[in-house]
Amino acid sequence: MKKGDILLFRGPRPWTFTASKKVECPLFAFSLLEIVLALAILAGALAALGEVMRLGDQNAAAAGDETQAELLAESVMAELVVGARPIANVSGATIALETEPQWVLSIAVEATEFQELVAVRVSVAQQLAPELQPARCDLVRWFPNPDYLPAAAAEQSSSTTTGTGTGGG
Repeated sequence: MKKGDILLFRGPRPWTFTASKKVECPLFAFSLLEIVLALAILAGALAALGEVMRLGDQNAAAAGDETQAELLAESVMAELVVGARPIANVSGATIALETEPQWVLSIAVEATEFQELVAVRVSVAQQLAPELQPARCDLVRWFPNPDYLPAAAAEQSSSTTTGTGTGGG
């Protein structure tokens, strides 16, 4: 190695003792290149951690919105089950909440392969543009068909309305 060469890795210098018993410490120093390289690595790591934190915050907000959509849909479905809300088609009704953005409710009553049952689909979604990825929840539950009359009951109701009553006395 000649004079002027740069050492990238400097090892520790041996401890030296002088005649007066003073102890000299080994000389460790960082070059300007090492400091700039360390700062560049630190800046890159901070930028990567900042991006990870931003993505984590964004996903946490989306998960909170999805949870709220699910709770609202379950609440509407429970209202249908207990009869507080009639089983009927509803399209695009806003839910009265003081939140931004607004929530939109749709209820669809669909026929099933069984005459005595209907499928009720409750959809709750944020009122946002599709590119903003609004939170949404769809629930489906089968209910007894309110318009269905069993064959025996249909015959009985038709015979009582058309037949005449006999009065005895």
